[in-house]
Amino acid sequence: GHTHVRLVLKPCACPLHMFQTLKELVRALRDIVIIQKTVVEERKILHRDCSLNNAMILDDIDMSKGFLIDWEFA
Repeated sequence: GHTHVRLVLKPCACPLHMFQTLKELVRALRDIVIIQKTVVEERKILHRDCSLNNAMILDDIDMSKGFLIDWEFA
């Protein structure tokens, strides 16, 4: 027999352009630059599609954080 699995995820982030404050935007951009720099230096991987569609802000309890999605073209 076959097993059917369904994974349901709730949104945990919003697109970068939906920032609430300038401070949140600057922090998110800083985080994204650090992520890309680290991945290039440590893993020799370049994201290659850093766009507003792939830059997100994670809604964290303490503070928001920026990150990149859609790494399949890296």
